[in-house]
Amino acid sequence: MQTLPEDIRADEANVVTLPDGRELACLEWGDPTGYPTFYFHGTPSSRLEGAFADGAARRARFRLIAVDRPGYGRSTFQEGRTLRDWPADVCALADALGLDKFGVVGHSGAGPHLFACGARIALSRLAFIGALGPWGPLATPEIMGSLNLADRSYARLAQHGPRLFHALFAPLGWCAKYAPGLFTKLITASVPAVDKHRMRDKRFVQHFQAVQLEAFRQGSRGAAYEAFLEYRPWEFDPSEVDVPTHIWLGTHDSFVPREMGEYLERVIPNVELHWAAGKGHFNVEDWDAIFAACAADI
Repeated sequence: MQTLPEDIRADEANVVTLPDGRELACLEWGDPTGYPTFYFHGTPSSRLEGAFADGAARRARFRLIAVDRPGYGRSTFQEGRTLRDWPADVCALADALGLDKFGVVGHSGAGPHLFACGARIALSRLAFIGALGPWGPLATPEIMGSLNLADRSYARLAQHGPRLFHALFAPLGWCAKYAPGLFTKLITASVPAVDKHRMRDKRFVQHFQAVQLEAFRQGSRGAAYEAFLEYRPWEFDPSEVDVPTHIWLGTHDSFVPREMGEYLERVIPNVELHWAAGKGHFNVEDWDAIFAACAADI
């Protein structure tokens, strides 16, 4: 069941100051009295993406706290950050919100950040991971060979530092801000038929464009640097993930090849991976099933 809110609440944000003075912006979706769960957006994206899981979170009684990662939306860019820094930020945010224990869920480029939390946050504090179409470690040789030409090229560029990524993401950020129709056409051209059908949903597209506009609020630096991190070898191994993990992958997902899902299923110790037959990358209706699976770990 898919239920998108009418209002994506683009002007709303709860900005929390971290111990080092940086700010993280978040926006709550779902059931405000439900189980606290952080929502990690894709790459590039923003806290507004939580709208796509809002209805499912309300039905399953999850309090969904969607967070802008550093450099996105209203969160401070963090020079030199690594994937290992994110779990500490999440715990600091949980402390500021008065949360002793919580879950984490997310979509697409959220994968590295979800799995970093699973590897670095103790089970006594992190209850579960729920992931829709998550990226795995792209630089792993067995995954690299299954990537499309563009992703293989990005992985090679990542070996030479972040500057080239800034050049690549600047036009993307310009499109998101000043030519959203062109941005949508570029994304639509790269997805399978099932996702092309999704991109004909007027409300979905309106929300998608608003999400991306907010992602590039500060320019393209945050998205470019994060992509650089994700295409490089990670600073941890997914086999270190030590919490119950629930993954849903579409069999027609053009961004997450089957080999990537099989790799994650093989190396993450406590994982349940579900193949969504005939689905693509934007199968947001599967959030109902993901939250149902995560509820068993509360």
